[in-house]
Amino acid sequence: MNRRMASKGLLLNAAMLGLLPLAAKADDIKDHLRHYLNHEKNETASVTVAFGAGLNTAQPGNSANHHILPREIALHRGGVVTFMVAGFHQIIVFAQGVVQGQIAVPPAGLFIYDPAPPDSLPILYLGLRPAGGPPPGIAATSDPSNAQNRIESVSFSEPGDYLVICYVRSHFVDGMWAMVKVR
Repeated sequence: MNRRMASKGLLLNAAMLGLLPLAAKADDIKDHLRHYLNHEKNETASVTVAFGAGLNTAQPGNSANHHILPREIALHRGGVVTFMVAGFHQIIVFAQGVVQGQIAVPPAGLFIYDPAPPDSLPILYLGLRPAGGPPPGIAATSDPSNAQNRIESVSFSEPGDYLVICYVRSHFVDGMWAMVKVR
């Protein structure tokens, strides 16, 4: 090998070493772009869920209204579930790990817990109370009423399984619950 080729080789190696930090930065940019494109394609970054169907006839066994669709909701960490509430319902999203069997349903009453759920069952989100009032300190309303047909969005920042129920006692008894599985 002559001197000229050796100096070109050293120069090329030096240039490559200088580009290594740029290559690492390019990988970070590609990961960020991939994450952004997945959200843009809506690959479980945002899910719309039917919370009731608006056929609120206030009778037990009203399967047309007392449901959450889909029952199993898949979501990426950091994603959002948009609940389209149709009818007289209240959303509770329990913190990860709470299961349906832990819900103590009283024999009577409009809501499962009144005035609020016990501390032993941690809550991620307590939705708007139909027709207003506490908790969490929302003023009672009649015009416009928040009793029916509204949208509530909930963000999930940590992986896990989250139980979602309707706080209205007879609706939960009729099977109005779902699971959000965040990965």
